[in-house]
Amino acid sequence: MAGVWEEALVEEAIYLIAHLAQSEQHLMEIEGETKLEDLMPIIDELRNKRKMVGDVLFSVLRIEGEKEKEEFRTKLESLWCSLKHLAMALVHCDETVEKLIRRLECHLQSGDMEKAKELSEKVKELYEVRQSIRNFIKMLLFDISKKLNSAPQVRCREDLCTLE
Repeated sequence: MAGVWEEALVEEAIYLIAHLAQSEQHLMEIEGETKLEDLMPIIDELRNKRKMVGDVLFSVLRIEGEKEKEEFRTKLESLWCSLKHLAMALVHCDETVEKLIRRLECHLQSGDMEKAKELSEKVKELYEVRQSIRNFIKMLLFDISKKLNSAPQVRCREDLCTLE
């Protein structure tokens, strides 16, 4: 299994990938209120930086796969796509927990212990989801990536592949 250094690297790289992807997403959300050409260079640059981080992570962890250009993603690109989505899910899980904790604190301050206890259980459930997401990420990077030759190819959005 992975050493502490590798796990710390993965943790930080996953958050970096997720935050870059979140930034892309937010810029695309406001794109309709500006001229397309205003934000597209920034979105493209963020996307390229995210891909670069993925390439660095895969290189350092020695995750390799074929690089042919076909209609379907390569196995490496499919792995990248899954990691990107899991990274974003991890960030969204953290943000959801933060919002629940704020709501829980309000119920505690108002003396509504029943509602606070209910929200406390929900926070615990989300922490379990968060741990599962982290475990999936570790499994993909440290176990599944070593078996890429037997992984099926899947199609995904064009912006989710690694550097071309």
